[in-house]
Parts: sequence; structure tokens; C-alpha cells
Amino acid sequence: MMLLVIFGSILLIVLVLLTLSILRSKKALLSKHNSVVYQDQIDEIKRDVDRGLLSEDESTVLEIEIRKRLEKSRPKDFNQAHSEMPITKATILICILLITFIPLTTLATYNYLGSPTKPDLPFASRKLPTPVKTADTEMNKLANALKKRMDANPEKIDGWLLLGRTLSTMKRFNEASNAFKRAFAIDSSKAEIATSIAESLFMARGGIFEDESRKYLKIALKLNPREYKALYYMGLSLARQNNFRKAVQTWVDLVAISPKGAPWLSNVRQQLAEVASTGNLTISKFVPRLKPTEKKTNLIPRGPSQSDIKAAQEMSNEDRQAFIRSMVQSLADRLKESPNDLNGWKRLARAYRVLGETKKAEQAEIRIKKLEN
Repeated sequence: MMLLVIFGSILLIVLVLLTLSILRSKKALLSKHNSVVYQDQIDEIKRDVDRGLLSEDESTVLEIEIRKRLEKSRPKDFNQAHSEMPITKATILICILLITFIPLTTLATYNYLGSPTKPDLPFASRKLPTPVKTADTEMNKLANALKKRMDANPEKIDGWLLLGRTLSTMKRFNEASNAFKRAFAIDSSKAEIATSIAESLFMARGGIFEDESRKYLKIALKLNPREYKALYYMGLSLARQNNFRKAVQTWVDLVAISPKGAPWLSNVRQQLAEVASTGNLTISKFVPRLKPTEKKTNLIPRGPSQSDIKAAQEMSNEDRQAFIRSMVQSLADRLKESPNDLNGWKRLARAYRVLGETKKAEQAEIRIKKLEN
């Protein structure tokens, strides 16, 4: 209460000073105006003398008369000024507004923001925009725009694949599975598309295999028995069903055909050991049913595929940005599984620089320095 009294007193003093200042300023302006007028008259008299229109004696008499008028127009004190100059309605209105509007506005603002009775607002509950949320919002807009474009041009398989990858990057897995299904409807001969459908369905269900995802895994392996990702998920599905023998056999096959240094190998070997232990099985007794290719290729993509490039050339600027971000995010996800890929970290750092994500680029460069030392 004492605080309110102090603030109220200060506010009252300020309002009084402002009101007096307004009244004084109006009289000061009038006095200044009179001074300017009379001084101009004196200057005019001097010019008439120079032109020969007035004599020196006449000019002296006129100048003395003007100066007398100037002295009479100057108020001796504020009370005199106030009595000589009537207060107008505009002046009264301004004073009323000062006296009422400022205190009421101050009280209302204080009651809303600064009242001691209002509860604290924890920092965690404040709705502050973050760069991550801003980027997510932008990506959502771009993905939605791409989806509308594909609805208008449903025959382009590359666009549906791009949309599926973009939505997967944004963790919109259910929508991603639908996009991959549209692509598979156009070309049902590609095992990788069937695998992408199964994977997105698995992720959309929170890591649970359902009949539909298993169906697409079987289709993928029928189209290509050497499809790496399909073999991994099939082994995981079999292990979840307690079919440990088939799960171990599937992963033994995957290890046999996987390229050297493949990012999934450490994870597969770890799960293989756990499942074999749970099922009381000996891994060495399992013979791979698939033979490795004569020339093993590094499966980690070094850039977008030809279909990705073709799709990017047909996109708008907004869609192309969504494509670039999805590719960069995919690279970042792969590096989590293969953290020692120096060239991959270099590409990621360059990509972040291009996108203007300085902090992420600096973090990638720190990782590069550790790998180079």
C-alpha cells in the first residue's frame, strides 16, 4: 500500500508540473510572437531611413513608441500572464486528458502486469519462439505445399518418393507411408519402396509391427532378397514374435552381404548376440543363405540419387528447399549411426553453412577436428 501512495504522489507532482508547463508555454509563445512583430517594425523603420523615406528624428520617435509598446506587452509575472491571456477550451481539454488518461492507463497496466497478487510465470511455461520450432513450421508449410502439388500431379513417382522422405524426416510417418504407397502403386517392382512403406508404418505405430508392415516386408524381400533394410526389419519382426531361430538366420544373411563399414552392422551384431542368447542359439552354427557380391560397394549415399536430382529440377523454390532440408537431415541421421565418417561430417558442415544454420555447422566442424586429430 505504501508503494502505491509513493507512486501516486510522484505521478500527481508530475501532472501538476506538466499542466503548469502547458499554461506557461502558451503565454511564452504569445510574448515571443509580440517581440518578433515589434522588432520587425523597428527594422522596417531603419530600412525607411536608409531609403530616405524617414528622417533620423522621425525614426527615433517611432522607435521609442514601439519599444514602449513592447515593454507593456511583456507580463511581469505568471499571474499577470494568466489574467491577460484567457485559457481556451483546447487548453482545458489537454489538462483534463493529462489528469485522467495517464493515471488510469498506468493503473490498468500495473494491474495487468505488475500487481504483486499475480502469480509468477515460470520460464518453462512461457511461449517463446525457438529456432527449432520456426524451422519445423517452415518445413511443415513446404511439405504441405508439396503434397498439394502431388495431388495435382499424381502420376510422378519421384515427387511421391520425395514427399515420403520429407515427411519421414519430419516424423509424420503415417502421411509418409501414404506417400510411399502412392509411389508403389505407380511402380510396384521396386523393393526399396515397399521397404519404405513397411518402415514408416512401423514408426507410425510407435515401433510395433502390424500385419500391414509385415506384408510389405515380405513383398520387398520377394522382389529383392538382398534388400538390406528389409532384412533388418524382418529379423526384428521375427524376434518380436519370439521366432529367434529365423531372426538369427535373417540377420546372419544380412551381415554376410553388408558392405564393409556399413553403419547398421554394429547394431545388427549387438541385437544378433542378444537374440541368440535369449533363444539359446549358437551363431556360428548358422550358415548364410546369401553370398556376398564379388564387388562390395559402400552403401552410404554420397549425395542425392538421379531420381532425386530429376525431381528437384521440376520443383518450385519452396519445394526445393524442403527437398534440400530433408536430404541434409537424412545425412545427419546416418551420421548418428556412423559417427566416424569424416567425409560425411564435412558434407554435413558444408550443407549447414549453405542453409545458414551456423551453430549446427560449427558443431559439425568440431566433430571433424576430433576425427582429423
